[in-house]
Amino acid sequence: MRWSSFILIATVVVMSPMPALATESNSCLACHENRQKMKELGFAHFTVTREEAAAQTGMPASCEECHLGNPRATTTAAAHQGLARLQLVRKKGLTADRTTPRPYPLAYGTNLTNRLYVAVRRDGQVTRDAAVAAIQWQDKNDQLTQDYPEMEQTCGRCHPQELAQFRTSAMGTNAKQSQYAGWTSPRGPHNCGPWFAGNLQRLQATTGVPIPPDSAAVNQRACNTCHVGCLDCHFNPQPKQPNNPAIGPHSFAKTPPPLSCYGNGRASICHAGPEDRRRGAGYFGGSFSFPEGGQPDLHLQAKVGCLDCHESSKTNPGLGHGTVLRQAEGSCIRCHRREVEGHNASLHKRLTCEACHIQQVGGYQGTYWGPGRLAGVPTPFFKHMAYYGIMPEPILIRDQRGRWIPVKPFPMAAMNQESAPFTPGLHWRFPASLPDSERTDDAWAYTGLYGGMPDNNKALTWIQLDKLSHKLGPARSCDSCHGDLSGGSQIQKVTWEYSDAGADPFKGEHTVVATRTGLKIKGIQATERIVLEPGAQLSSFAPWVYLDVWEVAGDFSIPVPRDRVAYAALKADPARARAAKIIH
Repeated sequence: MRWSSFILIATVVVMSPMPALATESNSCLACHENRQKMKELGFAHFTVTREEAAAQTGMPASCEECHLGNPRATTTAAAHQGLARLQLVRKKGLTADRTTPRPYPLAYGTNLTNRLYVAVRRDGQVTRDAAVAAIQWQDKNDQLTQDYPEMEQTCGRCHPQELAQFRTSAMGTNAKQSQYAGWTSPRGPHNCGPWFAGNLQRLQATTGVPIPPDSAAVNQRACNTCHVGCLDCHFNPQPKQPNNPAIGPHSFAKTPPPLSCYGNGRASICHAGPEDRRRGAGYFGGSFSFPEGGQPDLHLQAKVGCLDCHESSKTNPGLGHGTVLRQAEGSCIRCHRREVEGHNASLHKRLTCEACHIQQVGGYQGTYWGPGRLAGVPTPFFKHMAYYGIMPEPILIRDQRGRWIPVKPFPMAAMNQESAPFTPGLHWRFPASLPDSERTDDAWAYTGLYGGMPDNNKALTWIQLDKLSHKLGPARSCDSCHGDLSGGSQIQKVTWEYSDAGADPFKGEHTVVATRTGLKIKGIQATERIVLEPGAQLSSFAPWVYLDVWEVAGDFSIPVPRDRVAYAALKADPARARAAKIIH
């Protein structure tokens, strides 16, 4: 993850259903309800009354039931002992800072990706604090992951069942990503990288250069920022609205709003990363997309939220709090019965809806894990990911159940590897036999372990083949799939621009070719001169300069229409094609 943009990681404050908000001896209220006193102390922005907190949270909790501390203490230091509070994550080392006073209130911008930020005064102007990489709230620990002991004392006091269920959910256990215990994990190497926590020895066993513990720790903290606690979903701070006392800096949402799934203004994290950045076909698009300005999913415009399609405890209490089903295709029929029934009776019934309805796939068009510096710490595994560009149409492949699904193949490599146990070819991350809550429909293709570079040998190389599910819109044309009436080949020309560490920005291109004999990413090249940064190695971020290896065998072609005359007639007349049950 890059820290060039400001990131905010929100957290939650827990409320107790006790009828009494506080007593007169409560030192929290004695200070924080007194605006004049808080102003004299230099923190007028921390003034809040019990009525304001109750109206915004919708929960009649006392200060200490959410923030801990000691409301019976008579000094500031004693009252704040053990206080659960906002933490600033410093760019240098991604270290959590709980103690630095904040002279300004939480600020609100207009850009959805970073609408929340902390401010400082610089050169006479109040501006974003450039030294802060992220903000996390109170339910995260120093490693930027879930702080369950603190959550038990706060959220869990009033919501013990919900917390217990969340602790065992995929989100609460970081279940998917933590399975990537190294580059040679049985799940395969992954674009997000390995899970460093508890796996340093395993990683070092196959890595040809030292992995210092501090670099492994900072890599893990970078990964942890995307993984959630209670507050990331339910805390929804906003500017005060004079006509609506429920809106303000203590606002909560019982049902997480769609934006909370995208970081809720904390930059491009949580599901924004894997959807709009990695897969390049996300729900929000716009300022979240790379390149910026991509079209959003049509469901966003129709105000259809994430939990309207993805089943959760909101619609199925048996799932448990915090469990959201990844697969959502069964929900389409609720709004699109005619289309779904027509599709199931058509010639194209083995295609998923998104196979036809996703175009212009952005995000990563290549990612390479090589030496670099993360948050100022040298690491052998810096994610050189900013190969941002557009693939005009997805490549379609058959999934484990024989359905055609859309994917965006792009080249990947992890440098300085010594061994790899994989067999060249297409692999699935998770078997189809697993239940929906434990499975993805993502694939990857191992292409080999290669030397031949002047440094950073060897490169473990693969093709990332994540399934695309969002950015639904108008259907692609018939010819975009069936343009090759002789062999069913799929060919996509991809252009991109690299803007990450190691070199000045430069443009490039490659071509994805899927045929009856294999899948290949060929012709990876810069179309502008590469100007290296001082001390940078080309192999760290551009192994494709030396290697032409991203190719696997297999049938990746699309079935060819048997009757070319009928095909030409039907593609020109959608009504006739529907009547013939070619399309829905």
